[in-house]
Amino acid sequence: PLTESSSVCISDLEEYNNYTVLIRANNGAGEGVAALLTVRTLRTAPNHPPQNLTVVSQNSTVIQVCFYPPPSDNQNGPLTLFNISYSGLSLDTLTQRMSVPVYPEVYPLTNMLCCNLTNLQEYNNYTIRVKAVNTNGDGPESAEVVG
Repeated sequence: PLTESSSVCISDLEEYNNYTVLIRANNGAGEGVAALLTVRTLRTAPNHPPQNLTVVSQNSTVIQVCFYPPPSDNQNGPLTLFNISYSGLSLDTLTQRMSVPVYPEVYPLTNMLCCNLTNLQEYNNYTIRVKAVNTNGDGPESAEVVG
């Protein structure tokens, strides 16, 4: 039997989702009036990477990076920015992986997000990955693309 201060844990819920819970007391005199309570589970970091990452060289020092955000049911809260990490593939120089926060431009007809990496080493290839970020942290990185 539950007491006045009993609690029940409901598990296996999805992150950042609304749930409605029906609470009703039941004793030897019968059932009490039902109460509906709507609650939202807490936000977590995105659990899916950005999708369909493509890169296109714009000139010898600029690469355009385009992608779609993670599916909305895997964002686990509003996205605040995207991190693009990249490193050069030059045979004569070893470049460390750089990470830059970006607020990409949204293309209205497709909802694709795009931004430019600028001031890159001339005529160099780069490995590029993107991850989505919300207030609870960074999501997983996309598959690596070379551009």
